[in-house]
Amino acid sequence: MNLPFFNLESHLQSLVYPLPVTFYHLLRVSRDPPDLPIVLKHQPNKSYFKMASNRKTSKIKVSIVSNELSPAVKEEMWDVYSKYYDYSKAYFMERMEKNNHFSLFTVENKIIGFTGLRINRTTINGKKRLLFYFGQTIIDANYRGKSLIPTTGAKLCLKFLPELLTSKSYFWADCLTYKAYLVITKTLKNGYPSYKNNQLGDEKDVVDYIGKTHYGNAYCPQTGTVKKDAQVVNDVNTQIPFKYRQDPDINFYVNANPLYIEGHGLIALGPVTFTNFAILLKRMAQKTFGFSPKRKTAMPLLQKVRQYSKSMQ
Repeated sequence: MNLPFFNLESHLQSLVYPLPVTFYHLLRVSRDPPDLPIVLKHQPNKSYFKMASNRKTSKIKVSIVSNELSPAVKEEMWDVYSKYYDYSKAYFMERMEKNNHFSLFTVENKIIGFTGLRINRTTINGKKRLLFYFGQTIIDANYRGKSLIPTTGAKLCLKFLPELLTSKSYFWADCLTYKAYLVITKTLKNGYPSYKNNQLGDEKDVVDYIGKTHYGNAYCPQTGTVKKDAQVVNDVNTQIPFKYRQDPDINFYVNANPLYIEGHGLIALGPVTFTNFAILLKRMAQKTFGFSPKRKTAMPLLQKVRQYSKSMQ
């Protein structure tokens, strides 16, 4: 029985968002004799490349604002957040009220991400402390790797500079994924806890204060972790391929917080020192002028994939 031929390649070319070149290439492989060179007869729609280019070159604005946000802004923030976290809208709005500031990431006045900020002043071990919490953080996947969190840190240092001179200060986060943990350990010097410094007395006291104050019985003083009722992060970064554990920071995170897969968090600190302030200013300048910082990782960088292999030409 002869069935009508369905031209899958032509059908895919008609889609609004065409698939990458390599996929069309694979379609051609199944239809050309193996001893003939593979030729791309169709190129993806130019709009595909234009959208990708716009994402790379779009100017991202970082703004630190108070939590007095309009209902429309909160709705826009929820639209971004709900794509990556399995929270109810009511719980999301409830958590927002706990933050006294936000850092909004916008492109042409459209929110593409944000981080909640909780700025607290307290006394620990007889010393004044200024603690900067980073949480409720999300960045659209198309705009990651742009130093938005380090830029936020630099702006906070500038905003609270007089207090930093008289207080021992820390950035901190409840890291639900290894990526959140790496923002501290790969960006700043002397992040805690880490494989480099896991036994420092003052940092441990600060972590215990944060854990008991903000998480109560959910905090475990022995491990510095926070128990969660469920895994709420709907993101690929909740999975850690075994080969990534070659990186000592990632390996430390896995061992320090083995229940990350169930959604538990690890409280991490980044000391606000002159050295780290300079690092953050440098990262902010790199973002402002469009320079990409060198990635710090023990994992080898993957080579860029060409449209098709030279051996197949």
